[in-house]
Amino acid sequence: MSVAVIGTGSRAIVRQLRAAGIAEVIVYEPVSTGNPSRAPVGRRRRRTPWATPHRWLSREDRPAPRRLVDVSELVFDENEDHWLIHLAGDEPARARVVILTGDTTRRLRTSSAADAADRPCGAAPDDVRLPVTGREARTLDAAWPHAPVTFRGIATHGFPNLFFVGGADPGVEEPWSAQSVRVDLIVTWVRALQRQSGTRIEVRASTQHEYHRRLDLTPSTRRRGRPKPHHFDITVVADRHSDHDYAGPAVLDLPGAEYRVTATLAGHTDPIDGRYHWYGRLDPTETTALPEPTRAAAFLVLPGRAPAPANLTERDPWGNLRVTGIGTPPFALEA
Repeated sequence: MSVAVIGTGSRAIVRQLRAAGIAEVIVYEPVSTGNPSRAPVGRRRRRTPWATPHRWLSREDRPAPRRLVDVSELVFDENEDHWLIHLAGDEPARARVVILTGDTTRRLRTSSAADAADRPCGAAPDDVRLPVTGREARTLDAAWPHAPVTFRGIATHGFPNLFFVGGADPGVEEPWSAQSVRVDLIVTWVRALQRQSGTRIEVRASTQHEYHRRLDLTPSTRRRGRPKPHHFDITVVADRHSDHDYAGPAVLDLPGAEYRVTATLAGHTDPIDGRYHWYGRLDPTETTALPEPTRAAAFLVLPGRAPAPANLTERDPWGNLRVTGIGTPPFALEA
């Protein structure tokens, strides 16, 4: 699992990630923070006879790969569950998890309209807004219309696999001790994502809402308990795929009457007879009551599709109708 740390002051974060068994870590730092003592790309520093390679005490002490490049945008890919990291003057990079340090978090709420593309190379990027796009193409600006809305200052619902170290409020300068607590919490959840072989971790909307309703309004009584497992959802792509082939409006055509219903349908090819068997549930609408199961000829019609012969088998305990059919289903089959 790849983790990208964006911003300066990443050494403690990298160390804790390494200690948690997460080895694939890369750091992106702004060009303006480049260490002048480091040799420029393309030039090799002269090696003195007495120079010896570093011998790190442990794997946690090994520095993570570092790239001196400005990050211009973050976009979450819902199909692959990773972040696209757009770099200034370079191809986009990918990472499963993105952690923003304090200086990068401040770029999320800057009011300046400066454009990173027009900024001279090496200039400080603190006054350049960092656009972030999460699930369903929702931007962080839309999620935070008036003020940052987070859970414990480390994550926001709708932006999976994204964590903040320096808090989400750029107007509040926090001591490193507070940031250290966040780092510990973030590493705990990244480790849980890896341990459960998940691809997406996201704070629940209800958890974030309750946090602000109960705790943010009364900071003096804020409790500092650790997040619980039910505060976050850890999933894989397969968990979010629907277990049905169609769900939506339909028309049940019976002799002498038509009923507008909501259909939830699925199907499969039977390996014995080689025919397609489809089945599902018909729910009533607000203005339509369902008929009783009947042996009369019935057809199920979906918008834009041809009628498909159907059998009304029984009424389930919730009052809905169960429907089955053999042959071409009323819904379109994937190629």
